[in-house]
Amino acid sequence: MDEVKTRRGWWFSVGFMLLVMGLIVFLAMIEIVEKNRDIIIGIVGMLTGSISSMIAIASGRDPAEVDQLKEELAKVGADKAALIARLRDANIQMQLYRDQLSELQHSVITHLSHLKDVKLKMVEDVELNQQVEEWLPQIDDKDKGQ
Repeated sequence: MDEVKTRRGWWFSVGFMLLVMGLIVFLAMIEIVEKNRDIIIGIVGMLTGSISSMIAIASGRDPAEVDQLKEELAKVGADKAALIARLRDANIQMQLYRDQLSELQHSVITHLSHLKDVKLKMVEDVELNQQVEEWLPQIDDKDKGQ
């Protein structure tokens, strides 16, 4: 269906272009009456102004197709702008995340440094309560060596 429409447009544009050229040749041979001169010049000017679009259609470039491509290009441009905005927002969120993580790490390290006064005790340093010592089995010195 689209091919038939394109072919019909092409034939119309070629016919219109031949008609305008024939009109120009006809008016070049016939003298124009002064009374109708302004009207005929206006009509011929309008017809010759539309020759460029008819030539474009006859050569295969349809103005409607160009408009359609411009609309598609505008849509793609809008999609591109939306994707760039999303990328920018994602980068802002990542930078915010990094800054918050860095601040949290700094805070943890600062607060852990306050714990440096805590002394580490070894097993030998533990002093048991007297009641706990009563319940422990008695160990000989020779058993300690094994």
